[in-house]
Amino acid sequence: MIVALFMTLSGFLFAKLVGNHGIDFPNFLWSRAVRLGPLLAVCIAAWVIIAWLAGAPLPLSDILGGFVFPTWPRGTWTISIELQFYLLFPLLLLLFRRHGPFMLIAVVAGAMLLRFDWWRTYGEAQHIAYWTIFGRIDQFVFGMLFALVSIRRNVLSIVTATAFAAFLVLWTELDRMGGYTHFGDAASPSPLWIVLPAVEAITWGSLIAWYDGASFKMPAWLDRALAKVGEWSYSIYLLHFFPAVLLRNVFWDHASIGNFYLALIVANLAFLAFLPVAGLSYNYFEKFFLAYRRRYLREPAIAAEPAPR
Repeated sequence: MIVALFMTLSGFLFAKLVGNHGIDFPNFLWSRAVRLGPLLAVCIAAWVIIAWLAGAPLPLSDILGGFVFPTWPRGTWTISIELQFYLLFPLLLLLFRRHGPFMLIAVVAGAMLLRFDWWRTYGEAQHIAYWTIFGRIDQFVFGMLFALVSIRRNVLSIVTATAFAAFLVLWTELDRMGGYTHFGDAASPSPLWIVLPAVEAITWGSLIAWYDGASFKMPAWLDRALAKVGEWSYSIYLLHFFPAVLLRNVFWDHASIGNFYLALIVANLAFLAFLPVAGLSYNYFEKFFLAYRRRYLREPAIAAEPAPR
């Protein structure tokens, strides 16, 4: 769910940032590589060393193939999908500008048909829906749509409430059917995975758009704190896997927190304790490379005439 949130947010933010501007594509890719690449490379190298020390070395094919397949270790595989979205972003933007929002909805429909065919052929759609761009494309596209399409506030509120209700129903049903791991099996055979990425995308996209247009203001201290968490979020995401795996191997193999509320409290305390680590990573590592980004926004693009019917 959190991965879906971040990918929907990526689509929303980039579409909002670009707006009606043109894009210098090489500079765009360079800037994203400079932003994501250094910490990603360090984390992958660290996991390679850890795997080697543990006597289970990662195949070189997993590292090289990770640009296309979800074979990078731990959470780093999601960055590969993010990079694939960056390659598609100018094309998706062009489709929207020339043919309107329904062309992007057609892209999502095509991805859903592909997931349906995968489910019909292999008996499961979880792999392609969760681990590949063919599931995550829904989230990027709906993030873009909620940023680019003007929706009246009352309509947006209805969409948000309806999508959130559907989201809860689907996840409750999926949990009843065995959850993500289907009671321990390799993949869930539930056909819900055909539509789940789109439902997640609409839910998160509408919530993001609703919040973006909200008129209320948070207390200044809370606003600053959340801004810092957002600024450090990339370090939080990539680095948290190291203590999480350590805790799992050391603690959860010998004990368990059976109480959900206690586990929630412990998780939040662990998150707060980890924030200084993420802050140090951003300020003394990530920030150094930000100076090498290049401007990629051009003069506003001329709106294309709607396609003749």
